Amino acid sequence: MQLFNKEHVFILLTERTIRYLTWHSSNVVRQNADYGELVLDSLIIEDGQIINEELLTSVLNNLIEQKNWKGHKLSFIVPDNFVTMRQESIPKQLKKDEILSYIELHMDGSIRLPFKNPYIDYHILEEGKDKNKIILFAYPSERLKPFRQLFVDVGLWPNVADISYLSLYRAYLKAELATKDEHLLMIQWNKYDLTMTVFHQQTPKFSRHVHLEHAAQSWQKNEESKQLEWKSSLLTLADFVEQQLIPIERFIDFYRYSVVSDEGQINQILLTGDFPNKQIIEDQLMTRFDLPIKKLTLPNDLPIEFGSLYGLGLRGERFDQ
Repeated sequence: MQLFNKEHVFILLTERTIRYLTWHSSNVVRQNADYGELVLDSLIIEDGQIINEELLTSVLNNLIEQKNWKGHKLSFIVPDNFVTMRQESIPKQLKKDEILSYIELHMDGSIRLPFKNPYIDYHILEEGKDKNKIILFAYPSERLKPFRQLFVDVGLWPNVADISYLSLYRAYLKAELATKDEHLLMIQWNKYDLTMTVFHQQTPKFSRHVHLEHAAQSWQKNEESKQLEWKSSLLTLADFVEQQLIPIERFIDFYRYSVVSDEGQINQILLTGDFPNKQIIEDQLMTRFDLPIKKLTLPNDLPIEFGSLYGLGLRGERFDQ
């Protein structure tokens, strides 16, 4: 199976960056990746929506021309802000090609979502006597369409849109880090947001996205390094990190007492994301929660902030099994 090829582009848009990854061969072990990150002068994404289409289009056009990507297939990561995930039960007799129709038919009845006209996907978790249990993923179509149209307009061929924590977990499975009964808290600690997802028995159980206050005005571009640096007169970076431990602690407690009804608890942490100075985060996580922290290493010396793009290329290889 060719998971990667030179004609497929993987892209992640964040608040002020365009992150990309391509492979020059289907052999990800022997061949080097072409990857990079462009840091823009102002916000292009806010609250999961495109707010500066002109700047974003201009930079993408230049990148595509430079890389000769015109007409190439594209897979991209959707913003975490609007992802809905839940478990549902469906009749066992449904055939595979009937499941989506059943979900759509019952969305205003037994299956309720917080928005209309969603894009939906699902995985069968467990087959029962009369009912099958599925995990359902939904995303509002009005939030996704502008991204798809943007990529079409700049000459790419959108082929797959995926969720960051699913893509990262594929990379985690590929690295053979998962243990059978762990309750793994994956923390995607980024400069502008925090996404927390628990996986148990290799299945996502619960997830929450948190927008980080003060981040937009505090991260400023260094014109020499072309990177975002913390520049705040209100908070030190360590104090800013400490503030985010409160929603993490609440998340951990909610998972234990409400999601699994005190029949399990988080016992491992996987720390990822594009936040710099991760040692500050690790030290504070260890002090507050005293849980082992796992680290994901990507092939070809890829930086961890490219983990979701690498996992996007693994789509269909491990998670679906």
